[in-house]
Amino acid sequence: GDFTTSGGLIGKSALDFDGVDDSVDCGSDASIDDIWTGGGTVEAWIKADSDGENSRGVIAGKIYWFINLSGETGGKSKLSFTKHFSGDDPKWTTVDTHISNGKWHHIAVTYNSGAGANDPIFYIDGKQVAIVQDVEAGSDSMSSDAGSNLFLGNYSDSGSSTFDGHIGMVRLFSDIRTEAELRADMFNAHADMSSTHLLEAMYQFDEGTGATVDNAEGTAGADGTISGAAWAGAGTFTYGTS
Repeated sequence: GDFTTSGGLIGKSALDFDGVDDSVDCGSDASIDDIWTGGGTVEAWIKADSDGENSRGVIAGKIYWFINLSGETGGKSKLSFTKHFSGDDPKWTTVDTHISNGKWHHIAVTYNSGAGANDPIFYIDGKQVAIVQDVEAGSDSMSSDAGSNLFLGNYSDSGSSTFDGHIGMVRLFSDIRTEAELRADMFNAHADMSSTHLLEAMYQFDEGTGATVDNAEGTAGADGTISGAAWAGAGTFTYGTS
C-alpha cells in the first residue's frame, strides 16, 4: 500500500503549535455554541511537547470553557477542563499524569453543564480516568459562550495558553458519547465514522497547506482560520525503533 511520512494521524496532516502565540479561530457558529448545554463531548488527538504556554496549553476552548494540559512532571502532563459559571468556575483535573511528551494520545471530555454539581468524564486513549475537582460551582448558573469564538490550540486569539505540540484531530458533539462510541470512531476519519449522530464539528487537518482548516462535518460557518500554527512536515522513520 501507500506510505507517507506526513505528520497526520486521522487526516493527511496535523498542525504544529509553538507554545507561544498560535491558534485556530473557528468562529461562533450556532452549531458550536454552548456545546455542553444538555450534554456534549469534545475529543482530540494530540502529541504534546510540553504543558504549553504558562503551563496551561489549551487543546480546544472558548473564553468560557477550555480543555488544557497542566501539572507536567517527568515529561508527562495532566488533563484539565474548566467551565465558567456565574460565580466560581469549576475546574477538573486528572489525578495522574497520563499525557506523555512526544507521544500521540486520544483525549475526550463529556459533560452536561445543566447544573454546577455535575461532573465531567475524562477519557485518555479510550479509557475513563480518575479526576479531581479543584473548584466547585455550587448552585451558580452556567455562563453562555454563544458570544465567543471556538479556538483550537488556545482559548482566544490573544490568549496566553498556547498549546505546544501537534493537534491531529478535534471533534465536537452536542451529545454525551459513551466509551463504546468513542472507541468505535477514535481512529476513524470523518468518511469512515460508524456514527455522526449530533456531530457538530470535526477538524481532521487534511489540507496540509494554506491558512484555513475545514470543518469536515460540513458547517461552513465553523471552518477555522490559522494564526501562526504551521502544518506538520515529514516525519522520521528509523527501522527497528520507530
